[in-house]
Amino acid sequence: MASRLGLVVLVTSAFGCASVSSLSGCGPVPERSELRESVERSNADAGDGAPPAAVADEVEIVRGVPDKNRDPAVVAIGIGDDGLCTGTLISSRLVLTARHCVSRTVKGISCPASGVQVLGSLDPSSLTIYIGDDWNSAHRVARGIAVVAPSGVTICEADIAIIILDTDVKQAKALAVRSRGAAYGERVRAVGFGRRGDDEEPGTKLVREHVRVLSVTPSEFTVGEATCQGDSGGPALDQTTGEVVGVISRGGPTCEGPGVHNIYTRVDAFTWLVDEAFAKVAGLARNGDSDAGAPGPPPARGTKQKPPSDVGGPCERASDCAAGVCITSGEAKYCSRPCGTGDRCPTHYHCESVSGTAGGRACIAVP
Repeated sequence: MASRLGLVVLVTSAFGCASVSSLSGCGPVPERSELRESVERSNADAGDGAPPAAVADEVEIVRGVPDKNRDPAVVAIGIGDDGLCTGTLISSRLVLTARHCVSRTVKGISCPASGVQVLGSLDPSSLTIYIGDDWNSAHRVARGIAVVAPSGVTICEADIAIIILDTDVKQAKALAVRSRGAAYGERVRAVGFGRRGDDEEPGTKLVREHVRVLSVTPSEFTVGEATCQGDSGGPALDQTTGEVVGVISRGGPTCEGPGVHNIYTRVDAFTWLVDEAFAKVAGLARNGDSDAGAPGPPPARGTKQKPPSDVGGPCERASDCAAGVCITSGEAKYCSRPCGTGDRCPTHYHCESVSGTAGGRACIAVP
């Protein structure tokens, strides 16, 4: 089964995209959406007392919705003149991303590794950080001056790195790194600047909520259809606290369709790397030795902050919603998300069956 890394190579000034490296490997067949069947009831058919109906798409991530500044700490990383990855501010001087975004790697990588995969590091100054919701209009805010990454020569099970920046980024509040690892069945929020699908162009920050974790290893976890080229290094966020749970590494065989899987590096398995990066920033402050001059004291790690959700927001179709579910109830139409055993709804919403689906349940607004 072919897989892919999600770094995008940009051709000229347009987003003519190709993956930097192809991978081969195996992953579990992803669970399909609980609300797979598409059902749309007109207001005329939904009489008084009729159960809510769901307009649901099988849209676990690649067809994500525009982020609309919900996740300002998720940034674009320009790599030289022709590369794009995604990263997350975990302090005003640190960006968390994937190691293959900041390294020179061999072609034809497969996991588990059968040999050397990392040939060396890119020049940190070639890594440029942009803030905004669209690559074409994003603002350049910093460059790299150093990279902290595992010392091994393989990507598999260790595709994580932290870029130390030349200046404080004050335009967005940093996110915390969660100390507890992802669990099977947990739901995460995925954000990135990658393609919306196999035939789409990257560059717009997209978000998809309520993505289910399908399997977990000591260093990685897997979800189903989710990310695409350009999302590499982007975060999986705890959808309750907003903490960073994982960093997207690779996936395949394509971005969308049956059998797709996407693999995140577990951030909790690399807390020592995070600590090392914070210590290096503190050292720069003490020594006054930085390409940007004497930096201020290292910022505290980001605090927990519940990420914004569009549950309750207006919609006409499932693809308008970050979790791929649009509810029709009487004259009201609003975004929702699937729910079930152990999968709680937000405050003021109850988990109820929705008509027209095979046992589907969704979060329904309490009157």
